[in-house]
Amino acid sequence: KATARESNPTVPQMKSVRLGINVASCDGLPSIVVVGNTQEEVDRLNKKLSHVIWDEELAGKFIYASTTNLNDLKIVSGVKSSTGILVIEPDVYGMKGRLIKAIDADVSSDDLKSTLSNAADTFKRNLKSHRSHVRYGRRNGEIWKTEVPVPNRRRSTFRGSSGRER
Repeated sequence: KATARESNPTVPQMKSVRLGINVASCDGLPSIVVVGNTQEEVDRLNKKLSHVIWDEELAGKFIYASTTNLNDLKIVSGVKSSTGILVIEPDVYGMKGRLIKAIDADVSSDDLKSTLSNAADTFKRNLKSHRSHVRYGRRNGEIWKTEVPVPNRRRSTFRGSSGRER
């Protein structure tokens, strides 16, 4: 008979704060950003986080990222502390965010779980229609810059076509 291990999986991390906030907006979820002065501090906070986020009550409720660079947080309004766990509401286009809750680095696991549960339960999703979302975004000048360059594609003049020229 196999023995159960007491380990938790690691925190699923997006590559950057910017990408984490964008994915959170796309998925209609809040973002969590772990901020530390050193990578060791970030690792310690992620370990603390991993002990609570896999609970049935919290699994799949957030999109995660971490950073040691405070410049990564320029897109988030309301950030005042330099370390800890930040719960962020992404804007409708995922280009910026607003701080919902800053959680101190010394928080207990019980308080962390309670705070995250409350944030997940009270979060209001932005409902989006793809067509109007893209139209309003273009109208407002919201442009996502991809990491991999996407070539400009000529739009077909035929409505309803698959985009191929005839």
